[in-house]
Amino acid sequence: MHRRDEEQLITGLIKALGTSLKNRGLYPSTHPLVRTPVEKVYRDLLPFFADHSELVLVISDGTLIFEGVPIFSLTSSLESFMDRLTRIGMPAVILEKGITPADIDSFVRFLHETKEQDLPAARIQEILIQRGIAHIRVKPIEDTEENDQAIANEIYENAVSVVVSVLRDVRLGRIPSGAESERVVKDMSSMLTRNRDAMLALTLIKNFDEYTYNHSVNVAVLSLALADALSLSSGDKVDVGMAGLLHDVGKTQLALDLIRKPSTLTVEEFEEIKKHPEEGFVLLGKMSHIRPAAAYMVREHHMRFDRLGYPHPEPDYRLHPNSNLIPVADCYDALTTMRSYQRARYPRQALEILEKIAGKSLDPEVVTVFANIMGTYPVGTMVRLNTMEIGVVSGQGIASQGGQKVVLLFDRDGNPLPRPEQVDLGESAGSANASRRSILGTVNPQFFPAATAGTLLTAMAPATA
Repeated sequence: MHRRDEEQLITGLIKALGTSLKNRGLYPSTHPLVRTPVEKVYRDLLPFFADHSELVLVISDGTLIFEGVPIFSLTSSLESFMDRLTRIGMPAVILEKGITPADIDSFVRFLHETKEQDLPAARIQEILIQRGIAHIRVKPIEDTEENDQAIANEIYENAVSVVVSVLRDVRLGRIPSGAESERVVKDMSSMLTRNRDAMLALTLIKNFDEYTYNHSVNVAVLSLALADALSLSSGDKVDVGMAGLLHDVGKTQLALDLIRKPSTLTVEEFEEIKKHPEEGFVLLGKMSHIRPAAAYMVREHHMRFDRLGYPHPEPDYRLHPNSNLIPVADCYDALTTMRSYQRARYPRQALEILEKIAGKSLDPEVVTVFANIMGTYPVGTMVRLNTMEIGVVSGQGIASQGGQKVVLLFDRDGNPLPRPEQVDLGESAGSANASRRSILGTVNPQFFPAATAGTLLTAMAPATA
């Protein structure tokens, strides 16, 4: 089943559950508006059981997730369904192979009739058995195997695929739809709200051969993190994310040799490069599901804060208020990426460069917000701890729940650990009497070539489960 078709099927069957629950309060249990959604859920579940013995429906951080697919388009009936699950105390529901329409109907009736709240999972399971529900069970939240990093990985990979598809269509002379771009931007935005560390960690992906695609997704992620920190509306966040994802789409109108040229551009060649924001503006204006705001942000992402960039704005030209977000994300990701004509800066170095050009190329207020998001030691920074252990920052954490998170790669003697270990700097180091770990300073990763972004991402996956 195609990924997009699967997501639509999942969204449809979960909404049908919500509809059945809502209608049960309005009509008799035998009414078609109650029975029909139940039958739809049963039919839509069958294809999934061809490959799975059980399916997991979980609520985590206010997001409803079915088999790793987050459901973001909430209707009133779906919100009511989530509310009932949460109030009763069912953050995780397991649907087993062999489930029947009667199981589904009885389960929905249980949600409708039960007035008790915050029931223990064991008690809920007991009630389900008493009601003859044979193939639905529940788990408490601590027993779920929800893996934020795995979900973030999938969202990132989907976004890369979308960029590849869009750029291919444009090069073939087709005007692509913006529907898939909008979908992945919403997914990235929701994941950043749910677990920012998991999503930001993926911007460490720096594939030289696939630079254009990874860079586009990284800029979208970083721009969305800025939009979230600035408390923009959901609609404005989508516009910012779309602009970040497609900010370089205009380069498809340029010769590949020019884009990939490893040496310094001539004056004439640079004049050609300077056309890509305008080309991108025109292309986005022809695509569906893209609002004018996103197109204008693409047009303006090289105009600079001091208005000395390109295309050069007229004195009375007013930039879109969110156009200054994309350049900060664009610059940071470019600085931290190895190219044929430049070495990659370390995250801390890149932030220092952004701060130096703030007020010139970049909006100083946006740079300040970005620096706060990334922290003193941004994700990807190699650090030495007060225990003399060496690791890489994997997350900023939540202030109220502890300090930064670090993936330890080397012990106090400089020996590689058999398996990278993620630690929270808000917790003590080892025994109860041990002092808390803290960061002494940064370490040059060139002295530890075995510590790569891939090592970090692999190490983080089980730690964020």
